[in-house]
Amino acid sequence: MTAFQPADNLRSRTFLGLLAAQFLAAFNDQAIHASSMFFAINTNAMSKDAAISLMPILFYAPWALFCTLAGYLADRYSKWHSLVFWKFAEIAITLVALLGFWLGANGAAVGPYLVLSTVFLMGTHSAFFVPAKYGAMPEILTARMLSRGNGVLESLSFLAVILGTVMGGVLSKVFRGQEYYIGLILVALAVVGSLASLMMQRMPAANAERPFPKYVYGPLWQSIRGLLRSRPLAVAVVGIAFFTFIVAFMRSTMYMHGQTRVPPWDEATTSEVVGMVALGIGLGSPLVGFLSGGKVELGMVTIGALGMILATAVAATLLDFTGALVACITSIGFFTGFYIVPLFTLLQHRAPKTSKGDAIATSNFINVTGAIVSSVLFFLLVGAAHFSGITPTVEPASEIVGQLVEEPEYEEGKPIRLVLETDRGRQVIKARSKNGRTREIDVQPELIDVFGRGLTVGDRVADRRFRLKGVTYHRVRRADQEPKPFYDESGLPKFLFLGASSLTLLTLLILWRRMPDLFLRTAIWLRTQRRYRLEVEGMNHLPDAGPVVLITNACGVEARTHVLSAADRTVHFVQSTKDEDADRRRIADLLSRGNVVALSPNESEGIVRSIFELARQRDASILPVWHEVAPQSELSRRQRIYITGGRLLPPDCPASRALEELQRLAEDAQRQPIRRGVISDSSDPNDGKSSAE
Repeated sequence: MTAFQPADNLRSRTFLGLLAAQFLAAFNDQAIHASSMFFAINTNAMSKDAAISLMPILFYAPWALFCTLAGYLADRYSKWHSLVFWKFAEIAITLVALLGFWLGANGAAVGPYLVLSTVFLMGTHSAFFVPAKYGAMPEILTARMLSRGNGVLESLSFLAVILGTVMGGVLSKVFRGQEYYIGLILVALAVVGSLASLMMQRMPAANAERPFPKYVYGPLWQSIRGLLRSRPLAVAVVGIAFFTFIVAFMRSTMYMHGQTRVPPWDEATTSEVVGMVALGIGLGSPLVGFLSGGKVELGMVTIGALGMILATAVAATLLDFTGALVACITSIGFFTGFYIVPLFTLLQHRAPKTSKGDAIATSNFINVTGAIVSSVLFFLLVGAAHFSGITPTVEPASEIVGQLVEEPEYEEGKPIRLVLETDRGRQVIKARSKNGRTREIDVQPELIDVFGRGLTVGDRVADRRFRLKGVTYHRVRRADQEPKPFYDESGLPKFLFLGASSLTLLTLLILWRRMPDLFLRTAIWLRTQRRYRLEVEGMNHLPDAGPVVLITNACGVEARTHVLSAADRTVHFVQSTKDEDADRRRIADLLSRGNVVALSPNESEGIVRSIFELARQRDASILPVWHEVAPQSELSRRQRIYITGGRLLPPDCPASRALEELQRLAEDAQRQPIRRGVISDSSDPNDGKSSAE
């Protein structure tokens, strides 16, 4: 049997099977998420505010609880097992949802809670499926196709998120009272996704000898330390965690914005606007994969972050113009694709081969922490706005107290008609919107909590009325409960958007601190991407931490920028000057601080001798890197550049051994059919004197 090999194109049967399985899994995730929430609200099993708050907890809790086990299984066994097993487990989960929908639609109190349990189960599904999915990508596709593959994968994932979120709400409305039809649809999709997963070929286990951890969460802390010690992985993990943080923060901000509109947006409108972020990511991600070419293009992270900063700041000024706001939200998503795809690719590419699943599961744990921090920060910012007066208190216009004489009427889980017997006679409170539809009162979260626990005829209740921007708000509570303040929060989303813009800028500066040449990479990509296409191979041999010496034939400014762009660590090129002592001190200082130093063997004999001596003294590994210019094709305006990393050599390696390895790379390049030709040691790819086909 032929050993499993990564594909060098996106038509791989395994990759297509993964795309289909992932798309349907993400769709079912969000459809169950949305339909479970609406089902709990519509059956009065839970208040709206409680249901919305509970959903992310149910879904993300397994990511933290099972991260170590998920990483262990993804590395100990073939990732094929995790991917296929959890797709078939999805059938069982959707059958539980079907049972819950059927019981709830027939009046059984346990039905809604059974459906809610499937949100936790789908979170467990994702906790195991996601590390295997992302960890398998470097095994399914070659390094040069990884960025493109991730672009397509992320695009389809976020498209599934949009469709699943929207369809969860639409199906809840269409099949109101007959929600078991939703369960049947979910089961059918889970069956199709399971069959699609069988298209994937079985890949070998990454670390078949790995023992089960003695302490379940011990590997988690070890993995966190390992990720943060590695400069490239630290950049990836911090950047991805911020992505999770800002998505959760912006979702809460958009929900608040929708509730402060006059009249407030309903759930469908809010979901559609929030979904525009996913649409933007779906548009931006495949474009990033295409523009990245054959390498991890970290220069796009800066473009993505700056685009997010600008779009978020503009959105803060256009909150009252829904069309413009939607355009800004879509732009935020579009630039988020530029930001997130290179970081995911870097994490997959750089994580150790034997523990990729572990690294991604650990990243998921950090992401959950980011989402929790986002929720806490949002709560604190809103509280601070109330305390400081940014959101002023609205004084009540009137208050009536009476006895509830009829059962409340509900629509989509909201009370729309209350009848009270008061000292002034019978009072009817109705919900009415500007377009004449029912929903005349806006019930604030405290009210929803009250009705979520159920009011019955005979209860004594108080209706406190507020006027804000031409709308009357009724806040109904039990008469024996203390009233809570009512705030005008209409101006708060603007500050929250600006806060999100500032936090994105802060994160970009943190990433820049971790990778000092981040902005330089962006400038290089903008300047060269129309002229060159880089094909990178073997640069994963570059250690992710500690001092390293690169020996490369790239001597000119243009060639050096290519090597710098191909490496995922900051590279310091050194050139000999008249003051060899100063050169030596500079190199010693760079290596002492754990940097990557690069030089050409064509430099002066003194500087070459010094750098190999310093490599031994500073315990710096040596990596030969070959830079090659392909001939200009008449069919393409971009010239192909090959960057090839050789074997990593020990610190005590003599200069002659490093030069032999560099020559071996040149000879290997000549033997490849598409690159065969005359190979130049020239530094400048524009000299046109020699090339390789």
